[in-house]
Amino acid sequence: MIRSLRTDAATLEKPTRSVTFARREEVPEPLRWDLNELFRSDAEFERAFADADRRMADLAAKKGTLGQSADALLAALTLRDESFAQLDKVILYAGLTYHEDMSIAAKQGRWDRVQSLSTKASEAASWMIPEILAIEPPTIRVWLDENPKLAVYRHHLHDIERERYHTLSPREEQLLAMAGEVCSAPENIYSRFTNTNLDFPTVTDEHGESVTLSAAKYGRFIYSADRRVRREAFEGMHRTYRAKAGTISAMLSAHVKQHIFHARARGYHSCLEAALSGPNIPVAVYDNLVKTIRAHTPKLHKYVAMRKRLMRLDEIHAYDLYVPMVQAGDDRIDYAAAKQTIVDALAPLGTDYVNTLRTAFDSRWIDVYETPNKRSGAYCWGSYLSHPYLLLNYNGTLNDQSTIAHELGHAMHSWYTVKHQPMVYGHYATFCAEVASTVNEVLLADYLYKHAPSDAVRLVILQQQIDEIRTTVFRQTLFAEYERLIHERAEAGEALTSDVLCNWYADLVRAYYGPELAMDENASVEGLRIPHFYRNFYVYTYATSHCASTNIGHRILAGERGAVDGLMKFLSAGSSLYPIDILKLAGVDMTTPKPIEDTMRLFDELLDQFESLYRKTIGE
Repeated sequence: MIRSLRTDAATLEKPTRSVTFARREEVPEPLRWDLNELFRSDAEFERAFADADRRMADLAAKKGTLGQSADALLAALTLRDESFAQLDKVILYAGLTYHEDMSIAAKQGRWDRVQSLSTKASEAASWMIPEILAIEPPTIRVWLDENPKLAVYRHHLHDIERERYHTLSPREEQLLAMAGEVCSAPENIYSRFTNTNLDFPTVTDEHGESVTLSAAKYGRFIYSADRRVRREAFEGMHRTYRAKAGTISAMLSAHVKQHIFHARARGYHSCLEAALSGPNIPVAVYDNLVKTIRAHTPKLHKYVAMRKRLMRLDEIHAYDLYVPMVQAGDDRIDYAAAKQTIVDALAPLGTDYVNTLRTAFDSRWIDVYETPNKRSGAYCWGSYLSHPYLLLNYNGTLNDQSTIAHELGHAMHSWYTVKHQPMVYGHYATFCAEVASTVNEVLLADYLYKHAPSDAVRLVILQQQIDEIRTTVFRQTLFAEYERLIHERAEAGEALTSDVLCNWYADLVRAYYGPELAMDENASVEGLRIPHFYRNFYVYTYATSHCASTNIGHRILAGERGAVDGLMKFLSAGSSLYPIDILKLAGVDMTTPKPIEDTMRLFDELLDQFESLYRKTIGE
């Protein structure tokens, strides 16, 4: 039974109706993104699509010319970068319009077409790296010294040389590129299947009304103070996935097998090594994360036991891990209020940063509310030739407010990268992708804590910080260990059946969360509903980034000299250096366990601080 808290101190969150719209057109225009800045019509998109297609033919025509001179190499590299920038813009438009309503066949078809064009583009450029490697390295060095325009590509060409022994012949590279669309099929099928083809049950909400479950609604119900609601939502969601476990496990297995195929084709020892080789991340960094977090799982056991005790539960289940233990009020956060809070909280990052935030809010970069068949979750997506776009499914919770700050961090990272880097470095590695977003969350949490009107509100903020570390560091490391496990077992020839996948996942949950957490029959299927497992060893970067961001954010808040400048150098670096070195610009070395150990120490301190303030404010 959940304990009632005194109203003069803190109260459990009371269910509040979320903002929902029956049709996309009902959402006020300022709260829908403006895709006219990409293309003003589908006809204009089609012309751009055709142009992108033609550019690939022009790029293919450069084959055999790269070794002729520095100017010839520069011309080919420039054409490649400009062509792929145009292609990215086409892909972006197709993806954003598809995600507005994933049930519309025409939008599905357009998305499929750009996927095919992307594969064609990869094929058209597949010969370039082998041909560059055919040029003698001393010749490349002379050209770089003599041609200032080509010198921009110095790091890029060095990176190509670094991967020499994993680069195949031109024909083999072409074949791998041609397989791109086939290899992306498991992820595409999973996304379409889980977003449009799963028959979710109805659940009874806090108001006694029947509501058809969806991914976005699940994200709200799992935070409900009504235990019956969150239990129904949890069971309904996971029972639905359990019913399709065989099909979904086949999708995941196929995805893992294409990773194995590519790793072996390129001569890597493992899928993990292959995934980390591109950004030049030592496998030891991945191992260090898992090893360090595993050593600190007793802290997570302590958290689960504390939550069980404070919530006065006989048993604590997975669906009890998200509901706030305390809530300082029952009002949802108005979107306009959330925007202003975020702008104020991020003021330490400077005037230019804040002004760009305001532009994002005022110029329709953001699609705010859930509508039927809209893609679930939240993301930031842009291209070198456009500003970033943010997809939200805003429901007015404290977590939703934090999500806005998080996605804006991605947007600002992209914005500064494009502003300061040429096309060849106009993107950033996934290893760095979650740093800027999480720094924003650190600053927001600090602002909310300092401006809290009462100890009850401070409890809420402490609770959010604790849960951020629980979900972003512990949980994502669990995911990382699971992802490595399923790849290693598949590499050893084991079949990834639904029973095997679910059992492995359940074992890890028990190890991470400890003996206090009761495992429900359907809880083990959670591993099959995590879309990030289709991103090829991506989830670990959430954990490493959170640890790095905690370090950066706390140094900024402490007023450390150069901390903001270091962050801005990081945001502006794109991929002009290797990710480990780019993080060092911001003062963080992820080749050591120190940032992870510091975050674990903070987690322990926050637990003690929360429990002490809880007793002072609410009592036992």
